[in-house]
Amino acid sequence: MSNLKLLKILNPVMFIVFLIAAKAVMLYKYSPFFNLKGNEAVYEIHETAGKIFILLAIFHIILNWKWIKLNVFGIKPKTTNKKKK
Repeated sequence: MSNLKLLKILNPVMFIVFLIAAKAVMLYKYSPFFNLKGNEAVYEIHETAGKIFILLAIFHIILNWKWIKLNVFGIKPKTTNKKKK
């Protein structure tokens, strides 16, 4: 499977996991329902989603490494010019 196809799957999954982590921390700190505010289960959801997000972010960086090298670090790909005799 190509990097582009993998990224088309990975990016939405990363976004969903990020939303889950963000929603869980909001519920943990600012929930209008007293049984969710400070609830350890909500914190565990946030922690687990955060770990999954970090793992997915590592895969995202690996899949985009060529683009990062070119656009962030300015490293051009080496061209091989073979001279004919």
